[in-house]
Amino acid sequence: MDLNPPNTITPQKAAKIWVILTVSILAIFFISTSLSYSKVDAISIWILTCISMIYFSHKTQKLLDKREQILVVLAGIGICIFSFLNIPLGLGNPPFSIGEFSLLLSGVSIIAFGLLSFKTLIFPALFPIIAVLGFELYELFIRHEDWLIAPLIPPTITLTTGIISLMGIDPEVNGNIISFLSISGEQIRLAVVSDCTGIWSLGTFTVASIIVLSTFPEAISKRGGLLILVGYIGTYASNIGRIAIISLSGYIYGPEGVIEQVHVHTGWILFSLWMVIFWYYFFTRHLGFSLMGTKKQHE
Repeated sequence: MDLNPPNTITPQKAAKIWVILTVSILAIFFISTSLSYSKVDAISIWILTCISMIYFSHKTQKLLDKREQILVVLAGIGICIFSFLNIPLGLGNPPFSIGEFSLLLSGVSIIAFGLLSFKTLIFPALFPIIAVLGFELYELFIRHEDWLIAPLIPPTITLTTGIISLMGIDPEVNGNIISFLSISGEQIRLAVVSDCTGIWSLGTFTVASIIVLSTFPEAISKRGGLLILVGYIGTYASNIGRIAIISLSGYIYGPEGVIEQVHVHTGWILFSLWMVIFWYYFFTRHLGFSLMGTKKQHE
């Protein structure tokens, strides 16, 4: 139902009070602790959160029902508790820093807006949580990158050698090294490491998919799921194509010069082409958008 409570605090007033309190609390935290890169980086997130809070307070509001209110308050309490468990769980780095403090402050905010039943104001309060957890998961991934990506290296080597064999190249594999002779008889050695598996392209495609599916919930269907799967396969295949083209350039032109330029540019060119083709098809054929960016009217 629409929010129009008589003689009670309004969303606009609640948002202004929240911004004043939040800025004051953060200022005290920043002054009382030493300056760090992560603290400076967090400023932009909190500024965005405060601006978004004021913006969302002027949008049409809806009340949480009793069940939703309980769930939101419990979630806020859980986030507050998690802020103190973040470091022991190995996600954060000691001592208690802006990351953990942001989680705590966001958790308290969610509890407050849950008690007030201001459903729309909960969304901007999630921004710091998303930012902190996203950064920590990225840091955790980097820490264990080699171990996590290792399973992708063997199939990448197998598929690559299979493709370049079809091109007339006779490769030899020793561990993660693919070697073969160029036309001029020079030795070409390609090391397939974690960056060669296409993991970053797959990550980029994942983020793009999350954004699209969040923005257009109607895209979430069996057909949409199959298309996203095709998107992952195509993204991985474009990376295999990249390695194959690098191998072919080395086979034709030798181990220096052209192969280095192909190595630098082929990846982003193939990935960009695939993204354009895939998302064009997804938006026009699955979501029904026209070339002008508007939805086609179905009769």
